[in-house]
Amino acid sequence: MTTFNVERFKTALTAGGSRPNQFMVQLSFPAFVTSQAVAVARAPFLVHATELPGQSIAPATVMYRGREVPFSGDRIFSPWTVSIYNDHEMSLRTAMEQWTNGMEDLRNKQGKIRPAEYQRDLDVYQLDRNGVITKAYKMVDAFPIDISPVSLGFDQNDQISTFMTTFRYLHFEASNNPLGGLFNIGNIFNR
Repeated sequence: MTTFNVERFKTALTAGGSRPNQFMVQLSFPAFVTSQAVAVARAPFLVHATELPGQSIAPATVMYRGREVPFSGDRIFSPWTVSIYNDHEMSLRTAMEQWTNGMEDLRNKQGKIRPAEYQRDLDVYQLDRNGVITKAYKMVDAFPIDISPVSLGFDQNDQISTFMTTFRYLHFEASNNPLGGLFNIGNIFNR
């Protein structure tokens, strides 16, 4: 039986633990999004909330003499949602709207039909407190399926407007300690 031991607990929680506020999201957009350069540059700063992607494996249940016998079924990937601050130009919202409009035009219902034209890989990084990436997730072949409304109101003082975008993707690729821990987010912004 393990006894209560604070020092062993502190040792097990390496580097003080992973912090939920230490992350960065890097978005990319299809070529038809005309405002993509600004949106890509601002995304690491304006995406202020998200989650590391979820997954589940549904059981394939077979009945045998009145009893359920579960076997491993198929993996299901949960949709991925990001919450975004609106800058004055609403650059990320404009890029998301252009993306969805490219998939289905608002007026004529036409759009891109080849997945390679409208799907992109999206990245979320877990960082340590020094900005070093400790875990990376790449959502492969992602595209937006929902852009939330932006709430407006005379009583919404002292706030920055926000919206959420939800993506579907084929699968994700996870990496522990990408690039051997040598990569620091400061390198992204100093290019």
